[in-house]
Amino acid sequence: MNNFYTANIEMYKYVHQDYETTEEYADSILQEAKRNKNSIQIDREDFVLVTTLLWEPHLLDDFKLYKNLFDSFNHKKIKTILILDSYYKDKNVDGLATKIYYINYFLWRTYNKIVRQKKCEFNTEWNSNANKFLILNGKPGRIHRIRLLWKLESLLSKSIWSLHVHPGTWQESHSCIPELNNQEFEMFVGKYNNNPDGAKIVFQENSLHYGGIPYDASLFKNSLFRIITETTFNTNKNTLPWLTEKTFITILNNLPFIMAGDRYSLNKLKKLGFLTFENFLPIPNYDEIEDPEKKLDAIVTNTEFWINNMKDKEDVKQNVIANYNRINELALQNKKILENICIEYGIAPHRIEEICTTYDILGNE
Repeated sequence: MNNFYTANIEMYKYVHQDYETTEEYADSILQEAKRNKNSIQIDREDFVLVTTLLWEPHLLDDFKLYKNLFDSFNHKKIKTILILDSYYKDKNVDGLATKIYYINYFLWRTYNKIVRQKKCEFNTEWNSNANKFLILNGKPGRIHRIRLLWKLESLLSKSIWSLHVHPGTWQESHSCIPELNNQEFEMFVGKYNNNPDGAKIVFQENSLHYGGIPYDASLFKNSLFRIITETTFNTNKNTLPWLTEKTFITILNNLPFIMAGDRYSLNKLKKLGFLTFENFLPIPNYDEIEDPEKKLDAIVTNTEFWINNMKDKEDVKQNVIANYNRINELALQNKKILENICIEYGIAPHRIEEICTTYDILGNE
């Protein structure tokens, strides 16, 4: 069956003001479908509009916006389904008039890009003799990125790090280190701005974008462990952790890690069947600390201990291997979910990439 079209509806949250009504946006999606895929016939009973919300944790905060959108498709008698990141399993999405399916999108995207599509190499064995740790930072203006790097300054000689401060993010980044005056901050950025693998960063006016893949696998081969500076760093009690390719690339590349992300990220990983290494660290509860500054300090303490005095390396290695095996197992489970969606709607199972693209949010492969 070829009478389907996949629409990423994430941008509706950001562009809905450009449309007078939800009906108008729904029409634009259907017009786009006909324009991009000449073979479809949206007035046929078997037509299916596959929609996806995968890249951001806050998209359904404006729930009514998307509720109205699916209501509009129903008014037009368009059959829809929605593929959501599994993060939303812990959210209330009742009221969306469509059939919902869940996948662990960033885990699946990591596996699909690296293992199936071979977009880049990956490290196949942990280098327990490495003498540097890895800390890669995307958008710099967050305390668990540039401020953590500042707190780690005395250890950076034992690190492979990245930092990408540019004029559009200068003020935001400086606000994370108020202890530095303008001249001191300029000197810090001049000294530590770094792109160790030449990653293709897309610099936007006040931000930047990098989908994480491809990367240089030698960074992982030459590192003892990684501090994963995840996308968000929420520490309140009601946090639902958001895990992205940053975490799953690390696991697939056979590295142990310290997590600088949302509170309870380690618990979420444990629920997925991963081992999380905190039992090897002097402050094992660091991921549960509510005060952001104290959490950063605990990460620094754990980092200093591990880079200077990592013990029980054989046990760490067995955990690394177990995590690698687990990510492969979970990836194949997610592949099966997508294949079953295809089968349910008469689509050939090998076309899973068409119903759940693993392009990044800017359309890059």
